[in-house]
Amino acid sequence: MNFDDIYLKAGELINQPIYSVPPDLLQNAVETIRRKTPKSAEQFERAKQLIPGGSQHMMTCKDPHSITIKRSLGAEMWDLDGNRYLDYLMTLGPVILGHGYPQLMEEISNVILEEGSATGLTSEWEIKACEQIVRHVKSVDKVRYFQSGTEANLAAVRLARAYTGKKKIIRIGGAYHGWSDEFVYDMQIPFSGAFQAAGIPEEHFANVIGVGPNDVPALEKAFEEAEKNGGAAALIVEPTGPETGALPVHPDFNKTARELCDRFEALLIFDEVVTGFRMAMGGAQEIYGIDADLTVFGKLITHGFPSSGALGGRKEVMDCLAGLVEGKPKPFVAGTVAGSSLTSAATYWSLKFIEEENAIEKANEKASQLCKGLNGLFDQLSLPFFSHTCASLVHFEITAPLYVDIRNPDNIMEALARKQAVDDLSTVFLAEGIQTKYGARAFLSMAHTEEHIEETLTVFEKVLKQLVQQS
Repeated sequence: MNFDDIYLKAGELINQPIYSVPPDLLQNAVETIRRKTPKSAEQFERAKQLIPGGSQHMMTCKDPHSITIKRSLGAEMWDLDGNRYLDYLMTLGPVILGHGYPQLMEEISNVILEEGSATGLTSEWEIKACEQIVRHVKSVDKVRYFQSGTEANLAAVRLARAYTGKKKIIRIGGAYHGWSDEFVYDMQIPFSGAFQAAGIPEEHFANVIGVGPNDVPALEKAFEEAEKNGGAAALIVEPTGPETGALPVHPDFNKTARELCDRFEALLIFDEVVTGFRMAMGGAQEIYGIDADLTVFGKLITHGFPSSGALGGRKEVMDCLAGLVEGKPKPFVAGTVAGSSLTSAATYWSLKFIEEENAIEKANEKASQLCKGLNGLFDQLSLPFFSHTCASLVHFEITAPLYVDIRNPDNIMEALARKQAVDDLSTVFLAEGIQTKYGARAFLSMAHTEEHIEETLTVFEKVLKQLVQQS
């Protein structure tokens, strides 16, 4: 499905009443989860006494309680009560070989037994890991590890400011770059501004400029306005569009972004936390044919092993981190266990096995099968929903909350209602043994099988037939 078709279908969908889970179906789902998972319920009660909200993870479905996983293998997971789940969350994307990939587990175990998880000193795995990244990603000459994608994004903008001597950061509304102060502005929801910024003083956003997705005139204007007040140090983008293509990028957008950065002498930062080594071995920039100045990597480079974040880029920019660029200040960055033997060995072996197994191509093929099956099901049931892929990530739009323009205050409640409908879907799918991301996305791995896809389509058909349109 191309860019124009996606936005056309999304526009049609948000102009219709919301398709939602009827109350009795939602209640049945909640009761099913409660009945099947007494041990998880017990763990949740204990967790609430120790953890704010009862869970460390923002993706956790807590209706009626979080599920405690005991074991995972391939594309499947089992909870404490022995219930089996088909996993389309895949640790929010990094697991592309499948859970518990035997060769990876063996190699990482050997490193831990020999070297330990971290020493605070250099390990040979640091060099081997960086060599892997540099070999695959054309725009990267050097790599510095951090402990998360959030930290790596924070380092990227700090480095951009030190290198360029400018202070403004331009970002695309709706994209997610982690939870550091500046990036919470316009986060996840286009035009939301400081909506999710509780606890952050307004002055933290003084040098952040938000631009709507695919709005080239607004982007050019942002650069021009920045020039009048300190200049733009960088433009940071998810190269696929916000939320890994939930709001897809126009085919020409990244090229235009590159041209504007060159014209205004700003750095182009590609946040490839999700797309790096999932979309292609060379990342999204390989697919789009665009070289970023700085590239942010995250959880996928270690296949989910901690601590997983890294920043790569051109030599003349990256050397600024070590104070090696004449006339440029050295920005301070740090991380106690960044680039540990565990992290860097996980990078080396994960990328090696992903390449050798053609894991990206295999996961992409399964994603295409699921997407095709979903669209066929939507047509069969005469429903206005649609599905599209971003490599091996499958988006399925049933309520399309991100497409609602909240710049019109009258639309805010509409967007919230559509988001609630998606959350309810997530609960119903979970009761049926299917773990999704937000009830709207699915990460595929090479461990997913045709049988898994058929099982998923059967569940979707059962659930979709019971949805009702709100009046």
